[in-house]
Amino acid sequence: MRNWARVIVMAAGLQVTAWGQKVVSWDLLAVPYSATPEGLYAPQFPSWLDSYKNQEVVLQGYLVPVDVTTKQYALSRYAFSSCFFCGNAAPNTVVELVFKDQPDHLVTDQFVVVKGILVFNDDDPYRLFFIIQQAEFHG
Repeated sequence: MRNWARVIVMAAGLQVTAWGQKVVSWDLLAVPYSATPEGLYAPQFPSWLDSYKNQEVVLQGYLVPVDVTTKQYALSRYAFSSCFFCGNAAPNTVVELVFKDQPDHLVTDQFVVVKGILVFNDDDPYRLFFIIQQAEFHG
């Protein structure tokens, strides 16, 4: 019976770690968005994504600095030279990280796995579409 449950979960595209976090893929976060008249981006979160809202998730990607003086970092689907900030990637390919405990030293372009609470940002156009709060390195 346990194997059938695993097959059903895998077929649905939902992966769960042994500790209960939902494993999120970048394809899942590729939500549609529009540009405002001011040139800002407005995400459109589909209802099927609601099961991830405010849930503990695991996501892998590259660390990119947003503001090194204030130690603000994002997790990117792509390395720094190709990410949203420097390359031509879309805004739905980066996730804001709010660390549970601020790490002492972060390395740009380091490939990491992060876990934390996935928050949808649909009201502040100056922040990224997704925010992982209580973020910490996983694995």
